[in-house]
Amino acid sequence: MDKLQAEARLMLENQKASLVLIKDGEKPHVDFRPGLLPLWQAFREEKWDGGILADKVIGRGAAFLAVGMGLCSVYSHIMSEGAEEIFLAHNLEYQCEKKVARIKDRSGKGLCPMEALLDGVTEFEDAINRLNSFFMEKTSG
Repeated sequence: MDKLQAEARLMLENQKASLVLIKDGEKPHVDFRPGLLPLWQAFREEKWDGGILADKVIGRGAAFLAVGMGLCSVYSHIMSEGAEEIFLAHNLEYQCEKKVARIKDRSGKGLCPMEALLDGVTEFEDAINRLNSFFMEKTSG
């Protein structure tokens, strides 16, 4: 697994991707779009049980999705304390370069909409239902 972790991290940095998902024996999934939508789509469309995620930013939303995807390891440049709590509660291995109290929005002035949406949510099903409602409305299906 260490080899896959290193590969995912290297791809994230070298390709300047927003996220990389790797599962042993499968073609890596690389996405360059910002935000949580690409990870939510991967959560809904593909099977990643036992895979690895490398992502630029991981907050509560990404953490719940990672748990739901059955990933075994997560790496991020920036991770919220809320994401760390979720990983600890679900025994999911993680690493990050920098830990922050909460993820800010792109302007840096307010709270990330996903952090606000999931503020105080501790139950997986509740989190996934909120994320599904948000993205289904945003993408119209």
